[in-house]
Order: sequence, then structure tokens, then C-alpha cells
Amino acid sequence: MAAVGRDPINLHRALAHAPALLAPVLDLIHALRFDAAVSRGLRELMICRIAQLEDSAYELAHHLPMAAESGLDSEQLGALERWREAECFSAPQRAVLGYAEHLGAGAARDDAALDACFSPSEQTELTVTGATYIALARMLRALDVQIDEGLSG
Repeated sequence: MAAVGRDPINLHRALAHAPALLAPVLDLIHALRFDAAVSRGLRELMICRIAQLEDSAYELAHHLPMAAESGLDSEQLGALERWREAECFSAPQRAVLGYAEHLGAGAARDDAALDACFSPSEQTELTVTGATYIALARMLRALDVQIDEGLSG
């Protein structure tokens, strides 16, 4: 982490108990964050909805601020759990939220909505994003990783 100028967070510290696995996990997270074609706002929307479905206060503490920084407003962030009734989401945002529920809760997949908004490559990015953050939420829970000091959960 020092090599990239970042202090480790509690997730990094927990995964560092298996050093051979830490770097690949961080590489995947980095690629999802900086190398994806899908907008950061849509990816953060996916992550936050997955975090809610997984009851991951840790992920929400880290990603709600990132979602706000990426352009999601307080109305949208406050309406995530009731997004189907809320009028503040665009068609691509609705497609992402529906897909998050497919990945995280087994809801039916809306292929028409996905195809209307995202290319096959972008759908793959969303799939890897959602699946990665489901896995991370479960790792956080299994390893009893506490929310980092200074963040609220």
C-alpha cells in the first residue's frame, strides 16, 4: 500500500493474513475502480445496492461517500432500498439496480433493460463488479472486519 501512497484500511489488514491473496484481490478492485468502461457512478450504485443486500455496513461506510463523489445525489442514495418506486433514477441506473438485485438476491434478470443500456462488455463489467462486492461483503463478515476509524456505519 505504501508503494501506491495509500494507508491500508481494515479490509487490507484482514486480507494481509494471506499475503499471496491480497495483491490479486487489490488488483481486481483497482481494475474495477479505474479501468472499467461503465461509469463510476453506475458502478458505485451497484456496489451500494449489493452492500445493502448483503447487510455490509463496512462496504456502505466506504462506498456511500464514493457514490456521492461520483455524482449520485442524496435523494438517490436515500432511495436505494425503494428504487423501484422512486422517480429519481435514470433507465441505466434502474437497469444496474435491478441487476444488483439479480446478482445479490436472486431476482429475475431483466435482459431487455440491460441490453438497452449496456453492451455485452459493460454487462460483464457490471457482473464482475457485483460478484466481487458480494464476495468482499462475505469476507468482511466472515473475518469480522470492523469499520475503519473515522467512517460511520
